[in-house]
Amino acid sequence: MTVLTRGPMGRGLGRAVLGGFYAYFLAHWLTSLLMFRQKLGFGFEGVVRYYRGDPERFLNPRSFTGLLEVTHFHLFAFGMFFVVFGHLAVFSGLPRRLQGLLVGALGLFLTGDLAAGWLVRYVAPGFAWLKLACFWGLQAASLALVGALLWRWCRPGGPGQRASAAGRPIPPRSYDFSTSRILR
Repeated sequence: MTVLTRGPMGRGLGRAVLGGFYAYFLAHWLTSLLMFRQKLGFGFEGVVRYYRGDPERFLNPRSFTGLLEVTHFHLFAFGMFFVVFGHLAVFSGLPRRLQGLLVGALGLFLTGDLAAGWLVRYVAPGFAWLKLACFWGLQAASLALVGALLWRWCRPGGPGQRASAAGRPIPPRSYDFSTSRILR
């Protein structure tokens, strides 16, 4: 990951891979908002209705099997999301405290988001507030992290770019593993 963000791959293909990842993430972020709005709405009542059903609207409550299937897939997807963003944050050059805050928030909101649906359905409707808080917290934390990463990625002297005194990028050094020497 360090090589991807700072080393020889921090330019050219490596930067293209990161740029593609950021573009796909932003599209994912936008579609997440749209799907949440369509399925649950952005209010307390919509979340409760989605998980507990609504006989007046002929909506069945979420079944145990349905929640289990969604949880099963999301455990893998959220795990990958957490690993990728955690690594990008750790190797981004952001201040350590900010890295810890963003990675911790992501973990907390991902876990809360997974648990909240089960809690709304089987414990109490009041947990709909947890679902909403975790959804919006996850959106905010992930967008803040991507914003910080994009800022570091785009600016001169960001990952993979060293800047001269005049602000022009200096090509990064490469490392020859066969001789254990840094090359110009």
